[in-house]
Amino acid sequence: MAEITKHGVTGKTLQEYKNEVSEKYLAVDRDWNIDPETPDGQAIAIWSELLANLDEELVNAYHSVDPNAAQGQQLDRIAAFAGLQRQPESYSTDVVEFEGDGLIEIPAGVKVRHRVTGTLWTTDTAVITNTAGKASVSVTCMAPGAESANPGTLTIIASPVARIRSVTNTQGASLGKAEESNNAFRVRRNYSVALPGNNQIDNLKAALDNVPGVKQTLVHENVEDQTDEHGVYGHSMAVFIDGGETDDIVLAMATHKNPGCGLNRYNTFPNKISIDTFTPKGQPVNITFFRPEYLAVYVQVDIKTSTLGEDEKENIKAAIVNYTLVGFDETTGFSKQGFRIGEPLAAGRLYTPTNYFVGATDYVSSISIGTSADSVNMSVIPVLFNQLGVFSEENITVNYV
Repeated sequence: MAEITKHGVTGKTLQEYKNEVSEKYLAVDRDWNIDPETPDGQAIAIWSELLANLDEELVNAYHSVDPNAAQGQQLDRIAAFAGLQRQPESYSTDVVEFEGDGLIEIPAGVKVRHRVTGTLWTTDTAVITNTAGKASVSVTCMAPGAESANPGTLTIIASPVARIRSVTNTQGASLGKAEESNNAFRVRRNYSVALPGNNQIDNLKAALDNVPGVKQTLVHENVEDQTDEHGVYGHSMAVFIDGGETDDIVLAMATHKNPGCGLNRYNTFPNKISIDTFTPKGQPVNITFFRPEYLAVYVQVDIKTSTLGEDEKENIKAAIVNYTLVGFDETTGFSKQGFRIGEPLAAGRLYTPTNYFVGATDYVSSISIGTSADSVNMSVIPVLFNQLGVFSEENITVNYV
């Protein structure tokens, strides 16, 4: 039977049990016929399978309490000790600009329609147009998953607002994700164990990463007296959050932010959300955070091949997008979280998911990226610290050369 020792757990395989039981039969009578087609041979097979299955379940039960091996519901339970929950499927997000008369309030929940796919996107918070009649606000797609929106495609106001005449998106949408996988959840748990702690940056980031719908966060602190090179005020933090509902984010920040450090309430970074609220103990507090600026990325992949077909092109596109979102969470090494807010976009990293489909004498001859469809000629796209590169399959071209 399986054994648990100070070195771990050990069990026997089906073949090992079959050999052991067979030897015990023959120890009684060396002439006993235990061929597989005989009744006794079949009985040995049945008992061996039952014993091997019991060992396997015991080994699984032992590993289910190990955060690095647990799966499914047991991993959820382990993560719950750190106050973490598995992220459900998330929604694509973008930023749109309304135009109309000056000083007009556009309430939260206003619907904008994608002119090609027809998907609906809703404004995350209320916003007031400036004196020039313009206002930018983040929007969230109403359909879950990787719903894309290239610049200039969110152009239909589905919920009319008096004296607001047009809307458009100038950035590419940040795509939603499927439910968090076991490996991705394990990675996030490993760096989010600071949630119950009192280090302001670590536990605030862990709390925000645990908000439903949040895809990624950046908590940037400037500990100096003067404004830093990014424009963050002295002795303050600038928090950038991709995805998640505003109310949930505000509650998490009000609960976990320690006093004494500002949140750049009066900064002019784009896509600002600033709300006066209260801490759980009733103390007034202002919560300010920002949505990242989304930067649509266009990709061209050239592959020298004599074996790949058209189906592989679509698989390569999907693999590249998935890699930029979650990395290779199921393997040792490699990126585990895709491209992050403020991270330069390097075409070289896209060879990794592409080469998964390229074998034999085939090879990837080049991968180029760019910020528009007619300028895909770069190897690295520099980004500002509050920008996030977003990839979608419709912006990826795979050529066989």
